[in-house]
Formats: sequence, C-alpha cells, structure tokens
Amino acid sequence: MIDPAGADRAVLRDLELEWRSQRLPAYRRLVDSYKGVPLPPTLAGRMDLIGQVARAAGQYLWFFAATGGAAWKMELVLARFWRRHLAPALATRQEQGLYDGGGYQVLLGGLAPALPARVDHAVYSLDWYHPTAGEEPGPAVPSAGDFRSAAAAAAAANRRRAAEEACRSILEDSRRLRRFDRLLAVAQHYALLREEQVRDFTLGWPLLRRCAAEIGKQLEQAGIINSPDDVYFLTKQDLRLDAPPQQDNVAGRRQDWLRQRKLAAPLVLGGLPMFGNTFDRVANTARSTANLPHGALVGHPASPGRARGRVRIVEGPGDFAQFQPGEVLVTRATAPAWTPLFAQAAAVVTDGGNLAAHASLVAREYGIPAVVGTGTATQVLRTGQLVTVDGNAGTIETHGDCR
Repeated sequence: MIDPAGADRAVLRDLELEWRSQRLPAYRRLVDSYKGVPLPPTLAGRMDLIGQVARAAGQYLWFFAATGGAAWKMELVLARFWRRHLAPALATRQEQGLYDGGGYQVLLGGLAPALPARVDHAVYSLDWYHPTAGEEPGPAVPSAGDFRSAAAAAAAANRRRAAEEACRSILEDSRRLRRFDRLLAVAQHYALLREEQVRDFTLGWPLLRRCAAEIGKQLEQAGIINSPDDVYFLTKQDLRLDAPPQQDNVAGRRQDWLRQRKLAAPLVLGGLPMFGNTFDRVANTARSTANLPHGALVGHPASPGRARGRVRIVEGPGDFAQFQPGEVLVTRATAPAWTPLFAQAAAVVTDGGNLAAHASLVAREYGIPAVVGTGTATQVLRTGQLVTVDGNAGTIETHGDCR
C-alpha cells in the first residue's frame, strides 16, 4: 500500500512463480489422478482423500491471499495517485467534451485477452454442499448475449487504452509519469492474477463432492442417515459405519442451516481501531464525487459507467432462468459460475464484496457498471424496480415502485 512495484519485485512475483510452477500443478495432478478411476473403496480412504484435497486447496488459498489478495491494496494506491495528479485535469477535459472515460476504475477494465470461459469446477458458492457448474445440465443462461458481451468487453478495452493515453498526456513530469506507469503495470497485473487464481481455487470441489456422495451412500446403507445428502450435516466423529442413527441430528442441523443462511452477512469481521474500516476508505478514495444523491443506496464503486434497468433479485442458480437481458443483477455475492449472467446484465449490485471481489473484476471485463458492498441491496430493492446504477460514484438510485 506504499510501494506496490517494490513489493512486486521483492516478494510477490516470486510467490506468484511458486504458485504457478508448484502449487497449482500439484493441486491439478491430485485432482486429475482420480478422473475416470474409482475412489478408495473404504470410508477411511475416502476421508483421507478429502483431507488431501483440503490441504492442497488450503495451500493454494494461502498463495491466492498473498498474491491475488494484493490487488485491492495496489488499486488503492493507484486511486490515490489518480485523485491527486489526474482527476482535476481529466474533469476539465470532461467538461470540454475531450474525455469521457469515468474514474480510475476504467484503467483496470478490458484487460483479459478473452472473456472468462465456463469451467466444470466453477462454483455458485464455496460451500461444497452445492453442485458445481459441471453438474448443471447446460449453460446457466442462453448464449444470445455472447456477441453483446464480447462487444462490451472490446469497448471496455478501448476505453482503458484511451484513458491511459489521456493520463500520460497530462503527466508531463517524467518522474510522475514513471510512477504512474509502474503503478498501472502492477495494478493491472494483479487484478488479472486474482481472477485467474479464484477461477482454479475450486479445482478440487467436484472430487470433494464425489467423495461426499460415496460416503453418504455408505452411511445410508448402514442406516445412519436417510439420504446421501444428509452427510453434509454430520460432524467428523459421526462419519463412521458403527455410529448410532443420526436422523434427528441431521434434521436439527439442517433447520439451523436453512434459518441462518437467510441472515445478512456483515461486510467486516473485527477491525483495527487505528485504521478504521480500510475497505470504506478505499471506496471513498475511489468515488468520482462526494455529492451523493439523496436517498440513494451507497456501496463501493466497483466498475465504471452508468446504466438504468429493472432489478432482478437472484438468490442462486435456481433463479438464473428468470434473468432477462438488460436487467440489473442484484444478489448477495457472485462466484465464478455466475459469470454467464454478466453477459446479459445491464449492471451488477451486490450486498457483499469490495473492489477486489469477483463481481468487481468480472464486471470491468464485461464493461458494465457495478456497485458492491452495499450491505442491504437484496433487502431494500425489489424485482421489477427501475434503478440507475452509477459505478463511478458507487450509488443506486430508485425510480418509483416495481412495475
């Protein structure tokens, strides 16, 4: 958060190399070694395999947090530089009709050489109780939006290149120009890296679910549970063939889970008193204006642009078929298997997340506005409601009731 380029040279690039050359290949080899071959025949063997996958995923997650997790910190430094050295001059150009690139976020859009592809291990939730994308019958949404999304992504790339050119033309001081180029290079690199890492973090999820299904069948046959899916509501000590019947425990835990999963998750757990809420500070630095519309829902300005459309509250994959092109996707959070919806959405709004969230980075690649970290969007907005999403200011304005 002080010298991103220095952190890249001193530590992060070596960690990325280790992740790319060792951790990711080892994780992939473990998963691939069970493709098309039987699982261990015993319950203990299957439990041991789950442990192996969990350890590989945990090691992967450490490198993901250390390297891809640096993206938002580098973005904060770039945002501060933009506000101090570029925003005033660009605002003047915008008034003169010479610039219309939006805030600094435009510099981090349209970076990927291709839009994210559907992969079988993509997830709707990190909770491996839920099916992966490969278990679904087909594409999550119709492919009619593919051409539109490719055009939007190309437009995002063009806006980014135009913004880069405008910034460089303003920074006549060679020292500031060199610092800008260094900041831009690392911020763009780690934004791409984070999305690459999050995509393959769940490589082991299909194998985990396969193991759980087989263990569930064994316990069902032993009369310990009523259904293989009940295995997800057992504790580790219950996972044995001589355990007493667990139907009552499963029913109680399932009810607790169904009730608790409806609760709104806090945006922050704990905190550092001397720093306050760092993510709020990042969001305030990123905003294009301090004059927020009265009554607007406020979140983090994640992807630039403004769009108007009808809200569609999406709770999960069961709602994907109802989503219509041009609607505003409003949800608690997105994960890689949600990506096909971005091809159809006019904008994205989430309860959780920050500037380095999945929704933020993917929306930038698709060239659509996004506001994340609102805390309450799914509670205060309604399907069918007309809204304007401003991804530069981080606001959602409502226009009347639902149709």
